[in-house]
Amino acid sequence: MYRSWRYSLKRLFSLGILCTFSWSALGQEASASDMVGELIRGFVAQNTALTVVVADSSLISLGIMDFDPNEFADFGDLNVGNEESFALRKSLRTYSLPWSFEPQRLSANWHTSYGVRISYVGSNQDIIYSEPDYINTFDEESVIVYGEKNWLYRFSKAWQLTFSMSAQYLYYRNHFDYQDPALLALRGFFDGQLLNTSYQLWLVDPAVSAVYRGKLLGRRFDYKIQYRHALGHTINTDSRYQRTEVETGRLSNTLTFHFDTPEVYGRNTQVRALMRRIDLTGDAIEPMGTSHYYQFGLGWLLDIRSQDSWLDSIGIGVSVNAGSNLSGGSVVLLFNEEL
Repeated sequence: MYRSWRYSLKRLFSLGILCTFSWSALGQEASASDMVGELIRGFVAQNTALTVVVADSSLISLGIMDFDPNEFADFGDLNVGNEESFALRKSLRTYSLPWSFEPQRLSANWHTSYGVRISYVGSNQDIIYSEPDYINTFDEESVIVYGEKNWLYRFSKAWQLTFSMSAQYLYYRNHFDYQDPALLALRGFFDGQLLNTSYQLWLVDPAVSAVYRGKLLGRRFDYKIQYRHALGHTINTDSRYQRTEVETGRLSNTLTFHFDTPEVYGRNTQVRALMRRIDLTGDAIEPMGTSHYYQFGLGWLLDIRSQDSWLDSIGIGVSVNAGSNLSGGSVVLLFNEEL
């Protein structure tokens, strides 16, 4: 089967068959139930942690068109994608609409601001379990509503420190179309716990970041280090096995170079080059297949800000993810990126 970008479904299917046999033949219902509960809780936790990472466009970029970076350059030992990661990227759909408000001045050095984001993450996979003639379709959808408040302190013109407190509400559902007879016989076991189910979560996601803005060879650059730590718990679950906690930390180091380009209809434009490393902890490590990965980006931005517009900038670019289960390249649309 294709490896699930979320979790190893084949392992769960096999365990379900084993547990059913144990219950009926060996009378080991309690121990088998504990094993099932542990794996389903793992599915929910890792599923959610990966969704949080994917929905954050500053950590993962999935765009309007995917491509193989190896066709354009030799990256040596750097893993920028393979057949499996390209298939996983193509199975994903993600949309995110961020909206930030104008900062408010609290004192000479302190400012505060608010931001909201609505995100959608979906995937469509074909799962082959025991017989290649039977293809089971597995569809997943997550909707995230995100809100944050930021406190910014300016040490100088070059340095600033930001503290953020945010909350996220996540709704998840999936649909599994049984075709394989081995799985169809266990439909009553899986449904409502692992497949054809839904659940909701609340998460808090505090963050701290520092930014340095300077110039190199006459060109502006930004260096940003940020740490975020999401903690959450499921609510409104279909099964007691889905009741679990979620935790994942993300440390990102980002270097961005800005190159001013000619105006378009009196609007400022800019080419932006970006290099980023992301380190992960907690539940996101296993589904991402790594504790750290890299992201490289190049984009063109147009300043469209106005008093009655909720968009500050739009643009288009390319992004390359390296070193994770989602390695590969994408053409991306850019919204509200800082010029």
